[in-house]
Amino acid sequence: MGALLLPAMLSFSPLKAATDDTAETPETYGITAETENHRFLYSYPKALAREPALSGYLSNKALGEAIIFSADSDRDHAEAVARMGNGYRLKPYDYQVLWTEEAETSTYISLSRSIYQYLGGAHGMSTTTSLLWDKNADGPVETMALFGAERFDQALQKAFCEQLNIQRAEKRGHPVDANSEDGFDACITPSEQTVILGSAKGARFDTVSINVAPYEAGPYVEGSYQVDLPVTRTIISAVKPEYRKHFAIR
Repeated sequence: MGALLLPAMLSFSPLKAATDDTAETPETYGITAETENHRFLYSYPKALAREPALSGYLSNKALGEAIIFSADSDRDHAEAVARMGNGYRLKPYDYQVLWTEEAETSTYISLSRSIYQYLGGAHGMSTTTSLLWDKNADGPVETMALFGAERFDQALQKAFCEQLNIQRAEKRGHPVDANSEDGFDACITPSEQTVILGSAKGARFDTVSINVAPYEAGPYVEGSYQVDLPVTRTIISAVKPEYRKHFAIR
């Protein structure tokens, strides 16, 4: 990675993370930077170095986002001082990205991307995106490109809504009223959320996960939701014909 040119405050290096004082997690690569204006952390598993084109893609994204975020943060803080005087400071901004490998098949690596941003205000915002890496083409693929969106929604909507409402009830302490006109009680469209492909057996995708960001299915305090559904014949029928060989019924 020596070819990457970084501003002085940034460093691209292996990162070590742990869930607590004793439990170790796999080493990750990433960019980390912390100044009086902001904190930036971008990481992905070291194991992805087995695919040089993929690790290079993620590293380049990290570098680009670090440069843009640092510049935007410094600009906002400088403008705040210019408006309010030297004694005034914005709270430091925060931007954290963690890539996770969800599954690998003979052709694809399925990844999820957890993002946390704080850009001022009462609280930060957490979101999740997904990506498929085509190992043969050495390039990224949008997960929903493997499906027809309309057929995808038809195949998943009923099971997705049922599981979403179970999770809502657990968080709220009461069932969702089927007759409610509250938008946070309504079902939402699966294809408009983040779709993540997984595999319990490894050979082919056999799980479809729908990740729902805060505010999409409930108020901010409820956080995000994730509904994991096993692949069925109905779901496979929503996959474009040329991609069906990559899926299996679970």
